[in-house]
Amino acid sequence: MLKVGITGNIGSGKTTTCRIFEHLGVPVYYSDYEAKKYYDYQEIKEKLYPIFGEEIFTETNEVDKKKLGQIVFNRLDLLQQLNNLIHPLVEEHFTKWYRQYENHFYILFESALLYSCNLTHLFDKIILVDAPLHLIINRVMKRDKLSSEEVKQKFNIQSWLTCENMKPDYMIINDESRLIIPQIIEIHQDLMHEK
Repeated sequence: MLKVGITGNIGSGKTTTCRIFEHLGVPVYYSDYEAKKYYDYQEIKEKLYPIFGEEIFTETNEVDKKKLGQIVFNRLDLLQQLNNLIHPLVEEHFTKWYRQYENHFYILFESALLYSCNLTHLFDKIILVDAPLHLIINRVMKRDKLSSEEVKQKFNIQSWLTCENMKPDYMIINDESRLIIPQIIEIHQDLMHEK
């Protein structure tokens, strides 16, 4: 079984791409979704408090993920500390998760942070989903109800995190002029013959 990482900036179409792979019978691990679950763990809350203070907690001692996101997207040093805390746990969970799919030709691990969190060593192949900036801005403005400037700020940080020293094995261009399904099928067929 091949372990394949799939990455790309906010609004590039990673999730849509992954859903298509799922329709082809490929198991997908959504790391961002899994990472958010750890914010409910008491031991994680206790580690977050000294870094971020009480402002990220609600009155019922829950982590306000939106507020936390606003803070880390303005402070790369705090974002790195958060990633260093959460991503080892995600990596451990992923290792347990993929063992149930060992009879598959390959599985996908979806994350915007494959490169910045030094996760590439876990994978046999890397897929990058890319899109032009103007489309990313429009998509994220609609999806997250953000201003153009807020989207650009998120993009600039994620772009730095995802694009530093990137050497993907495959690239999917999601620019609304090229169909993504044929690109996905071509990659799928290639991966099916890699084993």
